[in-house]
Amino acid sequence: MTTLILGARRGFRRTGLRMLALIMLTMLAALVPDRDASASAVLNAAAATATSGLSGCNTSQGKALYNCVADVLERMANDVNSIRVGETQRALLTAASQLRAANSKAQALSAITQCQAAIAGALRQVKAANGMMVPGWGDSGLSSIAGVLAKAARMIQAKG
Repeated sequence: MTTLILGARRGFRRTGLRMLALIMLTMLAALVPDRDASASAVLNAAAATATSGLSGCNTSQGKALYNCVADVLERMANDVNSIRVGETQRALLTAASQLRAANSKAQALSAITQCQAAIAGALRQVKAANGMMVPGWGDSGLSSIAGVLAKAARMIQAKG
């Protein structure tokens, strides 16, 4: 009889340990941040920094303006490096290098427009995913990046 009771207790202990492990695992999973939400946060923060950086470009004109905007885009590309959004980062770096090479307002606007097209394509992919976020992208984060590019284009159009 005592063997039966000891076996039952051991079974309860094992079940209790399994339940405890399951609860701990569930709590740990809840602490892991949502990748898409953190990607959007990083993109939004990079866009906010870039917007303030563009304010510093207000006093420049012509080639100096293009170089200033290129610096801002390079900084933004470096800021989003941590979330591995290769397509977005590549588009920003390409635009920055094209801005540095630009000798006219038309060339500078072309560089910004090409980058805007790449970001718009990424936004279309996010929206086409029917509510499922594409890893590393966030709708609001990409929209913030697009807003920075629009501000840069307006600035080049006005002062270029």
